[in-house]
Amino acid sequence: MASIDRQKVIPSIVVANTAPDGQRAKTSAENNKRTERHNLTVTGQVDVTVAGTGLRNRGSILAAITDLGFIDGGADKVVLDARLARFIAEAMSPSALPATRLGGPGVQAATLLRETVPLWLASPRSLNLNESKYVEVNKQLAQEIFVTPLRTAARLLAGAPTATITNLQVSIEQVYDDLVGVPPILSSYVRQITQDVSGANPALKVDLRGNRFIRGIAIQQDTDAGEVTDIINGLVLRGDNQAIYGDRAIPFRDLVEHSQEEYGGAVVAQLGYLFIDFQRYGRMVSLWNPNQDTNLRLELDVQPSVGNTSSKVRVALWEMERTAATLQGDLPYAI
Repeated sequence: MASIDRQKVIPSIVVANTAPDGQRAKTSAENNKRTERHNLTVTGQVDVTVAGTGLRNRGSILAAITDLGFIDGGADKVVLDARLARFIAEAMSPSALPATRLGGPGVQAATLLRETVPLWLASPRSLNLNESKYVEVNKQLAQEIFVTPLRTAARLLAGAPTATITNLQVSIEQVYDDLVGVPPILSSYVRQITQDVSGANPALKVDLRGNRFIRGIAIQQDTDAGEVTDIINGLVLRGDNQAIYGDRAIPFRDLVEHSQEEYGGAVVAQLGYLFIDFQRYGRMVSLWNPNQDTNLRLELDVQPSVGNTSSKVRVALWEMERTAATLQGDLPYAI
C-alpha cells in the first residue's frame, strides 16, 4: 500500500515570561497517526544590558531548555538534553542544519535566536522508514511534546552578565501518514544516562545494559558552564565477549573528526559530541541486539574539565522496542 507522508501544524509551546523554570511546558500532538517525526523550531529573545566575557553553549537558544521529548499516555518515550537532541539531528541530516545564535557576549537588545530540532520517532537513514514510524498502543490516550525551560543568562554567557531570555516559544509540525493499520516493526525509545566525572580515570565505566535493540549512542561532554571538549580523551565500547570500539581506547577527537565522513551535518563543529551509529547501512538487521553480548558498556579515559566546578558525561541511548502496536509474532528478519 502506498504511503503518502503529510505535515500538519500542531499547537505551539509558548512559555510565558512569568512561568517558572524547571517545569515541563507541553502541547498535544495528533494521535491515530503513523508519525515519522515532529519538527521543532525554538525561538527566543535575548537582551544583554551588562556584557559577558564570552559565549557558552555556542550562544544557542537551546541552552535555555534543559530537555525536550515525547510522551505517550503519560509515559516518557523520548527524553533528551535539548543540545544533545540538536547534535543527533546534525548526525542524521544530509547537510548542516540552520541556526541563528548569539554573535558575541556584548550589550545587545532584542536579539532573536532560532534553532531547528527534528524530534525523530522513526529511524532516519533507514532503507524503509515505514518500518519504524510511531503508532501508539492505546489511541484513547494523549500524545504530547514537552520542553523544560531554564532561562538564565549563565546558560548563554560567561562572566557576570546581566541578561534576560524572554518570549521562548516552540513551533511544531508533525510529519506522519495515515496508514495506522500497517504496523511498524519497532518503535523508538530514547533515554539518557548521566555520569559525573570527579577525577581523572582511564576507564570510567558507563553501563549501557538494557533489553531493547540499540539504534545509536550519542555522547555529550557537559559542565556547569555548558558544553566542553576536554573531558573525554578516548573511549572503548565493549561487552563481555568483544570490543566494538577498542580494545585500547580510541582518541575521542579522532572518532569525532572521522564521523564527518559518514554524517552530513555539522558534527565536527561540536567536538564535545560523538554519535555511534548501529544502522550504518540503513538496515534494521544491523541494530545492536542485547542478546549478542552481556554488560554492554563504555569505558572512558576522562578527567574533569579545566576551570569548571562540575563535569559530566551524558549518554543518550536511542533504543528500538517492540510494543503491542508493532508487528506481532516473529521479526521478519534476524537482528
